[in-house]
Amino acid sequence: MVIKRNKNKKIKPLKNGVFILPNIFTTANLFSGCFSIFCSIDGNYELAAIAIFIAVFLDGLDGKVARAANAVSDFGKDYDSLSDLISFGAAPAIFYYAWCSNIPGGDSQHKIIWLISFFYIACAALRLARFNNLLQLKDDNHFTGFPSPAAATLCGVVIWQCQIHYIDPLISYALISFVFSISALMMVSSIHYNSFKNLRRVNKMPFSGALLGPLLLILILLNPPVVLTFLSVAYIVSGPINSLLLLIGKSDSNPQEDN
Repeated sequence: MVIKRNKNKKIKPLKNGVFILPNIFTTANLFSGCFSIFCSIDGNYELAAIAIFIAVFLDGLDGKVARAANAVSDFGKDYDSLSDLISFGAAPAIFYYAWCSNIPGGDSQHKIIWLISFFYIACAALRLARFNNLLQLKDDNHFTGFPSPAAATLCGVVIWQCQIHYIDPLISYALISFVFSISALMMVSSIHYNSFKNLRRVNKMPFSGALLGPLLLILILLNPPVVLTFLSVAYIVSGPINSLLLLIGKSDSNPQEDN
């Protein structure tokens, strides 16, 4: 029996919706950022730092899950950016403000603290806005400017180090303020940072390289402050170093072209 289809019948379009799976990770990222803010207000600084690190981990997962499940959407991108502004903009800034406000000082010091907090949030917002604006034109292998999750990790781990090692309050205040200011400026800079999204290199990685991920995870679990500090500092320095090497390479090649 042959069933004839009515060609003139209009197919009803599916109702607009959102992809559940990647947005679950984005919501968890947002929850971790809000939890960090609440911990900072309550004075639980160690949990505030850990919540930021968890948000960074979840932020890395939601994009990978969305691409793997072919669930990339404009809604997901906007929701992810808004969540990142909370987790990697507001949460570190409030963490800094709450921690440094406990250091004895005058009105001028208090003004500097909240100005740096605002400056960091503003730079994070500008960084995310530029990322969305250049999303279709960006190089998949590089980020323009210091990524906000990496900046939040660096700022959070510096405060954590000062907290657990009982460093002198004034020295801690100067160091943390310097790190926050530099991280904020690097976020809005034009320096390129490796995004580690070159899938061809990953596919060609030897079998022994597969141990790198589990080994790195073990090291982080054994001593999170030290390992995260090393990784964060190495990453923020890698951008200027690569840019400097490119400039040196161009300057060396120009005389040869003239000859």
